[in-house]
Amino acid sequence: MVSVFNENPTREKIILLLKKSTPMSIDDLSKQLNITPMGIRQHLLSLERKGIVDFVVKREGVGRPAFLYKLTEKADELFPKAYQKFIVSAFKDLEKNEGRKKIDDVFRWRKERLLKERKEALSDQKTLHDKIHRLKNILETEGYLVDLDDSDGNYKLKQFNCPIAKVASEFKEACRYELQMYRDLLKKEVTRSQCISEGDLSCTYVIPKAH
Repeated sequence: MVSVFNENPTREKIILLLKKSTPMSIDDLSKQLNITPMGIRQHLLSLERKGIVDFVVKREGVGRPAFLYKLTEKADELFPKAYQKFIVSAFKDLEKNEGRKKIDDVFRWRKERLLKERKEALSDQKTLHDKIHRLKNILETEGYLVDLDDSDGNYKLKQFNCPIAKVASEFKEACRYELQMYRDLLKKEVTRSQCISEGDLSCTYVIPKAH
């Protein structure tokens, strides 16, 4: 059973059955799980509200149409992915065949793209305070878990998750260019006091308030 679903055991079983099968009816699921159709219907309704399950209507001749349930695209996010392992492997191949400079180029291109996107998103923010708070909101919409502390002479932007943590632990260029991106974006001598790729709990960026 895939425990990362954070669903109760019956709903996890439903998700796994639908992952392995073509769309299934309530009766199909009822027989597979030995649960009453009413019970299956209640679980499906909960999953549907979360955007994990959807249904299609199948009509065959006369009589009531059949409702067949299937997983949505959102449900695919519940299953573990090996993207980072693949990327690390691909980068090692790239380094072997093209040299370390090509790795540097990749992260520099990424930094330049992110910098452009961030600048556009912050273009209407006039003060450093407003820019940093907008940046925090942007990071949160992208799936980051972020805290912002401005209780002393510095802002401390803490990112508690990193989408490329495994890549960054192998290729430090990722961290170096992210720090440079924040410096270029905020026009401040930003420093990083903690880094997830170094075993810390967060990537903590220290941004001085003083001009």
